[in-house]
Amino acid sequence: MDNHLIKQLDREVDSLRDALANQVDTYNFIIDWLEGELEVNLPIVNGDLELSDGSTDIYIGRSECAESLLKQLKKWEKSRNES
Repeated sequence: MDNHLIKQLDREVDSLRDALANQVDTYNFIIDWLEGELEVNLPIVNGDLELSDGSTDIYIGRSECAESLLKQLKKWEKSRNES
């Protein structure tokens, strides 16, 4: 194998490693954001905080969506780890 090909393969490995790290970072940002949605909306969903504009249903829907997505992500992660 010549040096030029080796350098190309090294660059490809570095590129793939960077892309994978970016995917992991994005996944972690999504998890953090979803958990934040649940935390921020908790007082509204539990009725501890009353909204003057009557938009409580929006916050309940956001919380339900965030919770469902977190559950689905955990399910997918578990199935990946089992295979």
